[in-house]
Amino acid sequence: MAETGPAAVVGYCGHMFNAGCAEEVPLAARIGEALDRLGTTIGYGPLACGADLLIAEALLARGAELNVVLPFAEEDFIPESVLCGGEGWLARYHACRDAAVAVHFATPGAYVGDDNQFAYNTRLVMGLTALRAQQIGSEAVQVAVISDKFQTLSKTGLAGTLADIGMWQALGRETVAIPAGPVERNLAFPQHAPAGDGTRREIRSVLFADYKGFSRLGERELPLFMAEVMGRIGAVLAEFGDHVEFRNTWGDAIYAIVDEPRIAARLALALQQRLADLPPALTPPGGIAGMRIGLHYGPIWVGTDRITGNRIWYGSEVNRTARIEPVTPVGGVYCTESFAAALLIDDCNDCRFTSVGRKALAKEAGELELYLLEAV
Repeated sequence: MAETGPAAVVGYCGHMFNAGCAEEVPLAARIGEALDRLGTTIGYGPLACGADLLIAEALLARGAELNVVLPFAEEDFIPESVLCGGEGWLARYHACRDAAVAVHFATPGAYVGDDNQFAYNTRLVMGLTALRAQQIGSEAVQVAVISDKFQTLSKTGLAGTLADIGMWQALGRETVAIPAGPVERNLAFPQHAPAGDGTRREIRSVLFADYKGFSRLGERELPLFMAEVMGRIGAVLAEFGDHVEFRNTWGDAIYAIVDEPRIAARLALALQQRLADLPPALTPPGGIAGMRIGLHYGPIWVGTDRITGNRIWYGSEVNRTARIEPVTPVGGVYCTESFAAALLIDDCNDCRFTSVGRKALAKEAGELELYLLEAV
């Protein structure tokens, strides 16, 4: 690590274990020593029982800024990831949560028994850690508590401490590993029924776009709109091939699912570039016309449309994206903080993003921190 500049920003993870085990005190000391060596004053991570809470407590004890990142609604997170290790963790969870400077929810909805929700939370922790480090000119470092006795991944292999470490190190970033020691892991997890019928969850980028001024176009202009606007959009989508896993349109609206954040960013910017010189006839007299694009990244349901029989992608993360593009300026691309964070861990070097602050979403859908996406 560099010897000058701000101390490292820490993103943390670690194995869960039962409350009250004898190894907790020496483990807390090892965690404290690691944080002291890093000199960190900022940390990001969840508050699951065991390692997470010990790291959070150690950060707070050192006067560090704690940013909590939870994968889903708190009323589900507590029984799933806190009480599974025993009642002794509950008061400590609330103490850390109440002392945090911010609490982020990767998804605001319920837990649906899906490892993608934990995997998405991990990516958000990593992205927010990298984003903060970039903002203050520091390094982003992962602190991970690892148990030698329990080196297993989740049933799907998507989530868990080893998956977290592998993902971070694949980015060429540093992990500070702390041995958990002989902690007890007799965890009691709630049971969840599977979704069934082939429905599953995948983490994807979501793009929504619409053409401001479309409703004021006359009947004569509609064929020109279909040729020049929708035609150009269709050509750009085709250029990105199988990266666009789903596309749909109605009127002037475009909805697409893209496999990787950096590809989605390039696609959105390519669309705006291709639409920059539209015929004047497509701008109503005295009005402003053009495409607005919103981008988001998160876990989405994918299944079968019961009406058409086609594949369909749906869920609250899709709905959230649809509320972003109406507040985006004409000719611009707005993305969520989670999308911006994902770009930082997706090796995207041909675009940049700038915060535009918290914006009220369309249809009274709340507020989000949004970023303006631009080409480099």
